[in-house]
Amino acid sequence: MKVLSDFDGVWTDPCAEGAAVRQELVEQAGRAAGIELEEAQRDFEEFERAVLAKPRDYGWISAGRLTAFADEDPFCLPSGLAGWVESAPGQRERAYRQAILGAGHASLSSFADHCFHAATARLRAEHPPAMLPESRAHFDQLIEAGAEVVVVSNSSEEKVVGWFRSIGVDAGVEQGRALRVVGSARKFELGASGEALSVAGREVQVDRPLYRAVLETEGPDVVLGDVFSLDLALPHFLRLKKAPGAPRHTVLRRNAYSPDWVTEKFADGAIDHVVDSVGELAVLIQKLD
Repeated sequence: MKVLSDFDGVWTDPCAEGAAVRQELVEQAGRAAGIELEEAQRDFEEFERAVLAKPRDYGWISAGRLTAFADEDPFCLPSGLAGWVESAPGQRERAYRQAILGAGHASLSSFADHCFHAATARLRAEHPPAMLPESRAHFDQLIEAGAEVVVVSNSSEEKVVGWFRSIGVDAGVEQGRALRVVGSARKFELGASGEALSVAGREVQVDRPLYRAVLETEGPDVVLGDVFSLDLALPHFLRLKKAPGAPRHTVLRRNAYSPDWVTEKFADGAIDHVVDSVGELAVLIQKLD
């Protein structure tokens, strides 16, 4: 059984990286606007409350369109904050907006991307890989259960391969590795059609041509991910269309940050199973047909 798995949030705890990105965004916005850090922290706490009150309107922007919602994982929230600063009419938001654009950033979205890369690069240079302690044992359990594991991630191949090798897993991009990696998958990149699934009152974009190409090439039996919009919406859409690349099973890796609209009612039936660890998946796949 081929398992196509996401990486961050499935095999790792992304909360520290997400918090670092948020902090980087606050600090850089404050410096650009000439606002003391303490005051900037208070401002962005207020902005965060506003974003999380309307999460379907804010989140990760790709080419001007919402590709994942602000409440879906720790990486989406900083992008949602940038979106709030870009569009809200308040005086404080306007001050940050003008300062950030005046500092040479083409948009608030590109500013958020800049903060993401700066924060994650520094964190990875200063800290060991943030693999979950049980990752090696859970990988072994999947293999013992007869699974072929392919990790498909927006993160670079270098990062994913290196982090798995740090726990002794023979990971690589080549066929024949114990774990094969497809990195820089750009699951967030949207096509022009605007095709979407309606889930819990949200329109989730499913025209993700690069991710679709990976699914068609790999032909997985199971797709495992922690962010519904990025990982699981398209696989479910392909099932509905009986299209190439459609898996037989979609599985959510639930985390503390998983939003209710995804976990309750299993995203209106788009998710087949919810697990709290990869180890649970290893047990589950032995029962799947």
